[in-house]
Amino acid sequence: MGSLSDTDPRVARLQLELLRQKSPAYRLQLMSSMSALVIGLSRKNLEQQLGDAQAAKIAWVRLHYGAEMTKALPHVRDA
Repeated sequence: MGSLSDTDPRVARLQLELLRQKSPAYRLQLMSSMSALVIGLSRKNLEQQLGDAQAAKIAWVRLHYGAEMTKALPHVRDA
């Protein structure tokens, strides 16, 4: 199965080699930062679609954690 990346395989190998040289703390911080970015973009997308920040937060929780978790949010009824 071929790769879906448009990155040259030599560059990808170099990136991986350089990442492996970093400390676990650095890699954890990088992962955390990337996760926060993706979550933020996901929420922003929902906010743009729904036109309401609070509704977007509720929709995001419902989408990623399910309706039961949404019901546990403060100020949410009939989620």
